[in-house]
Amino acid sequence: MSTITVRHWTLQEWFSSEAVWQALLARADADALFLSWQWLTRWWTHYGDRLGLSADIMAFYRGAELVGVAPLYVRDVRRASFVRTRSVQIIGHAWRDAVPLISEYLDVVAVPDAQQAVRDACMSEVLQQKRWGEFVVGHTVAGAGWRDTFLRQAPPRRHYVRELDRNVSYQANLAHGFAAYLQELGQSTRRSLWHLRRRLVQESGAVQFEPLGSEEIDSGFEDLNRLHQLRWQRPAFSGERLEFHKSFAAYLAAHGEFAFTRLRVAGNVVSVLYDIRKGARQYNIKMGFDPALNNRLSLGLIHFGYAMEAAAERGITVYDFLAGAGRNSDFKPNLAQARRDLSCVQMLRGSVMPLLYRWRDRVR
Repeated sequence: MSTITVRHWTLQEWFSSEAVWQALLARADADALFLSWQWLTRWWTHYGDRLGLSADIMAFYRGAELVGVAPLYVRDVRRASFVRTRSVQIIGHAWRDAVPLISEYLDVVAVPDAQQAVRDACMSEVLQQKRWGEFVVGHTVAGAGWRDTFLRQAPPRRHYVRELDRNVSYQANLAHGFAAYLQELGQSTRRSLWHLRRRLVQESGAVQFEPLGSEEIDSGFEDLNRLHQLRWQRPAFSGERLEFHKSFAAYLAAHGEFAFTRLRVAGNVVSVLYDIRKGARQYNIKMGFDPALNNRLSLGLIHFGYAMEAAAERGITVYDFLAGAGRNSDFKPNLAQARRDLSCVQMLRGSVMPLLYRWRDRVR
């Protein structure tokens, strides 16, 4: 097998690589949404300059064949309140920074038979670079792979690795249709998702499930923010995040991947789901509903039932709830047949950072 070589793309090369990137992603065992060219370049456009980031897009080749890419950036950060260091991270996430939106399932994008070799080559390239103090891979399902890669290549002295911020994302299996999915649920969950539709109609009025079109993007986000505010005392998206999602939603609508739906009860919009379709997977990005409409049932779960039924009819096989718990309870495990463990891997080097964090971890 040919040796893997690396070439650093310029920002201009990256922004003109959509077709090449997406062709590689189609072959790769990588997330089709959060590691897509469209998501990552839009994230960079919104946050790169604002956060003072410097892009470092690594492209990996086996001979002349592109087999992997690692969309990295470099920024100066302050850690442990007083230590300034240079941080290397994957585009789509800024660890310990509340400003930019968060992407999940981050990793290299690589063909399956070269995935670990690309991680190894990426790590080797990063370790050869000077000045950085930490390399963070955030919200990844490959935490163990990155940790082991670092430990194999970095000498023990003046290096330290931490795997933290563990979380879980949940997925519903719609491969055999919505009716088969319902049969896999517990009785109480099936009742909340399906059988209580009738009670909602009887007690609150006629129910309409509405997919939104491209001309309704602005009004859809207005409804989402209004309903999210009722339950969480803050809008779902504002400022830069709202502009990001509006522009991305316009792209999705033009490509048949927009899955924004509203639930009307007695003519009023009472629930909104912002979903994205990529291939046979549908992602739930955000939801909002009126918690005061009917306290005898879960309006959010009923809306999920309608959305998953519609998704299954379109050939969606996986409905991804992503990570994060509900306000009062973690409902996602009850709706899912699969789970993916996520973590953030912080790889440290130098004379100060490894010692500081090793001491902090021992104290804790």
